[in-house]
Amino acid sequence: MPHFAKDKFQLPMVRLDLATLFLEAALAAGNDVRNVLAPFGLTPAQFRDHNQFVTAPTMYDVVEGLAELTDDPHCGVHLGEALDPLSWSPLAEATRMAHSVGDLLLRFSIGAHKDASSVEFRLETRGSRTTFAEHRLTDGGRLPRHNDGFGAAYLIGILRAALGRNWVGNQVIAGVCDPAVFPPDYHGIKLAQTDTRGFSVSFPSAWLLLEPQLYQPAGKSAPALPHSQAPEDTLLALHYILEAHLHEPRLDTARVAQLAGVSKRTLVRRLSELDTSFKSELDQLRLIRAKTMLREGAQSITQVAANLGYTDASVFTRAFKRWTGQTPRAFQGDFNRDEI
Repeated sequence: MPHFAKDKFQLPMVRLDLATLFLEAALAAGNDVRNVLAPFGLTPAQFRDHNQFVTAPTMYDVVEGLAELTDDPHCGVHLGEALDPLSWSPLAEATRMAHSVGDLLLRFSIGAHKDASSVEFRLETRGSRTTFAEHRLTDGGRLPRHNDGFGAAYLIGILRAALGRNWVGNQVIAGVCDPAVFPPDYHGIKLAQTDTRGFSVSFPSAWLLLEPQLYQPAGKSAPALPHSQAPEDTLLALHYILEAHLHEPRLDTARVAQLAGVSKRTLVRRLSELDTSFKSELDQLRLIRAKTMLREGAQSITQVAANLGYTDASVFTRAFKRWTGQTPRAFQGDFNRDEI
């Protein structure tokens, strides 16, 4: 199967800056976030890059770790309810176009997929009840408590703002993997425990037909939709993961599968279907980074090797010669002569 064929299997990715509020809350509590971020090769500065994506399991781990630093057992819910509903561009765009609450939720679910290929949003009506649900493609073996709390609280905030005086809290049921993330008697809603595959919010179907009260302030245009979106192609997503972890000495198929929240067997099979292999893709990215670093000439061969996950520079040298036919030192020398 060629690489450009329709990709049905995905490595779930999420835009990192969606966790910015958790980072800011942890920092505001006066805590050092490095121990939470370092295992994933992340820094606070990367949260400001709108084009930075991480795997869904990484996002779950980062969010839960940062939430714990705040010492707030309801951190996710508090951050979700405090977030301006119009601050997320998919919702701002949906608000501008929607003619009903149902139209608003449908447009939001479509637009939100651009920021995360790790989830699907579903709007399902059964008689008098409607459920808006997040479905995770994988939970990665995690318990995403504060992710659920944040998402459910944000969605409830949308409904409350859109419905205005039509809101009736006891008509709403929120399903999350751990109801304890919600404060007691939260806006009068009922809570239910679900699995770890995503939150849900159930409400009367009649609300779908109401005109939304959530309007863009006069004279203020909706934020522009992001130019980039979560990678859905398996190889592109794999490259995101590899590039973030190339420095790890034991970066193998099992480690990357664990980061992606899929089984090693599934990852190997999918790459085989794409006429490639884990080793081939890893070597390709290592070569690209090695050439870049050698051309810049700011680091020694040992430092370049370490940056690529090699604990022994001689092993890197042999690998580089196998890839290019020359040693790293010779490649660097040829490049410098060409520059002259």
